[in-house]
Amino acid sequence: MSEESPVSVWARSHFGDDAAAVRRGLVEGLHHAQQRAVLIQEMSGLPSKQPYGGMWPGTYKALEEQLLGLEGAYKFRPPNASYNLMVVRERLLLPFKLADNLNVPVKQARLATKIGLNLSLALSAAQPPDDLLSLLDEDFEFDPVSVVNELIHLSPATKIIYVPYVAHADAGLLKSWWGEGLMQSDGTIAWLADQPEELPAAKGATAETPTGTVSGLTKVGGSGRAFDEGDMPALDFPMHPRPMTAPKAEQEPETGKPTANNGDA
Repeated sequence: MSEESPVSVWARSHFGDDAAAVRRGLVEGLHHAQQRAVLIQEMSGLPSKQPYGGMWPGTYKALEEQLLGLEGAYKFRPPNASYNLMVVRERLLLPFKLADNLNVPVKQARLATKIGLNLSLALSAAQPPDDLLSLLDEDFEFDPVSVVNELIHLSPATKIIYVPYVAHADAGLLKSWWGEGLMQSDGTIAWLADQPEELPAAKGATAETPTGTVSGLTKVGGSGRAFDEGDMPALDFPMHPRPMTAPKAEQEPETGKPTANNGDA
């Protein structure tokens, strides 16, 4: 963003003098995370979008890198999550993918992950618990070292700022918003008046050219041969199948019925 547009009264009411910096951090973080994901997809040479889909944790990490230095900003690790969310001035920033194209209106934004749903329910309660421990499921494994300290620092006064975005495996970040809302029983967000606000485009944002290629990404040089075109090296150790065990942390994207989130974070 060469010339930064003024931030709204709504944004200043939440983040004060840091509103512009928070907005900039969101924009740049989302852009860089999606740019990296697109580059990984291109480098893979695979026709499927699995490499891109596997880069979903990069969004949370990129926002952490952009926002952690701000006053009143800290990392929060939700129970059972494998990633951190950022809290700035008692505002928890919750990014989630709306769709991979611009045909899905942001008014239809819907949360699809269990962690996002649990946090929304806990923080929108009429009388939130002092330490938010009621947010934990019955099957939650109590780990005071890795979880409780962070839960204590998530104040009951914390409000969620939802950050839906549209991104594509070939074109990166297409559009993003931020705003307040109330989560409905099906996960759909009922936005407050004049919400959400569209975030400005990042400087150097990727865009799809008329030829269908992606601009704004650094191309990787080489011989032109795909990584899987060479001869398979000889292996000098025995290969035995091993059972795959799922991690305890929430796995995203979730499988199941298709949603507006298009199945990935």
